[in-house]
Amino acid sequence: MTRILMRGGKSPFQYISYEDTLARNKLGTNSGNLIFAESVWRTLSTKNTTLRMNGYSARPSRAAVVNSDYDVVVLPFANAFRTSFLPHLRKFTDLVEQLKIPVVVTGVGAQAGLDATPEAIAEMGPDVAAFCKAVLKRSASIGVRGEYTYEFLRSLGFSDDEIDVIGCPSMFYHGASLPQIQTREELLPSDKVSMNVSPYVRGISKIFERNYKHYEKLVYIPQNNESLDQILWNGEFLEQPGKVFPKTTDHPMFEEDRLRMFIDTKTWLDHLRKYDFVFGTRIHGNVMGLLAGTPSFVMAHDSRTLELARYFEIPHKPMSDISPKVLACELYAEADYGPLQRNHAARFETWLSFLEKNNLRHVYQEGEDKGEAFEKKLAQAHFPGEMPTLPHQTEAHRTERLKWQANQTKKKHRGLKTYVKRVTQAVLGK
Repeated sequence: MTRILMRGGKSPFQYISYEDTLARNKLGTNSGNLIFAESVWRTLSTKNTTLRMNGYSARPSRAAVVNSDYDVVVLPFANAFRTSFLPHLRKFTDLVEQLKIPVVVTGVGAQAGLDATPEAIAEMGPDVAAFCKAVLKRSASIGVRGEYTYEFLRSLGFSDDEIDVIGCPSMFYHGASLPQIQTREELLPSDKVSMNVSPYVRGISKIFERNYKHYEKLVYIPQNNESLDQILWNGEFLEQPGKVFPKTTDHPMFEEDRLRMFIDTKTWLDHLRKYDFVFGTRIHGNVMGLLAGTPSFVMAHDSRTLELARYFEIPHKPMSDISPKVLACELYAEADYGPLQRNHAARFETWLSFLEKNNLRHVYQEGEDKGEAFEKKLAQAHFPGEMPTLPHQTEAHRTERLKWQANQTKKKHRGLKTYVKRVTQAVLGK
């Protein structure tokens, strides 16, 4: 039996409430983290393997326990090579240096501007190099998301054999083939459209407002903790919130119930299957659309979104080339899903070759079930239902939240202790 410890928020089959998801940061601040971790879990779910998620942070003090209790550590990362993540990366380096078991990194990426060269992020070089050197002592190669990250690591002195461009494992959730993307001649104002937004991208709010007014069935699907806070607590829960779109719950989408956020991959995919088009700046928001079989379009705003869209040949366009007056129908008309579909199998084989190169057994090898047991278990799992916006939540929603809040207060939960009364009054009128 192979015991794998993975970086990630929770098991794909675990029921966690919306309230606990936010309070315990099970999304790692972004629900996009769910899909690539779950895809890796699915791929490694062989009959002689046990897997466990260990959260998003590294705890170097636990190295001896990890060495004792596990046979391999798998680190599904996203844009970990970015300035704001360096303190966390250093902790991972410290942990990995103490490990005596294999460590495999899947799909890590660097983050910079759209036109940035690898030299533009050279300041991160020493920390990134230290991390990669530690990992490569315990694995054959590092899996990176695209050519930009590949060139960055090459500039730090790593050899071609030590770096494999594999994209993001999220795209291999269904294996060797993707769902067929069905398109029509045009996208109509009456069609169902889903948009995803990165709050920090310049100009995205104007594009959203134009499309929100044009498509009467447009629904916004946010991905960050701050938006979940708005849905649950009117934005009053997080002590130090980051940027959020919209800035307040005064936006009509809350009153019109045109916002949904998902804390489980299965419910997210089920929801997106109902749409005619998905678009926006969130790379995994659009990956989820494609995995649901819905036409999706990436508005690439930095190196990480651009390199992934290019690698997988996902229909995309740099934000610098997109008019603030653009409508979803224009992007819909531009999209060609042929290359994405035709070349997916070859990219999938590259992914499997990377796993085998690093001695990770997977469900597509001889004698395994191609993920059938995972699918059966997922089908039987129970998850929280869709959560409407606050004005549309039922008395049952509010009662359950009050019970949850009272329970956390009894435990002296740090995140609620100082403002429990203010939240209760603002949200529940109690």
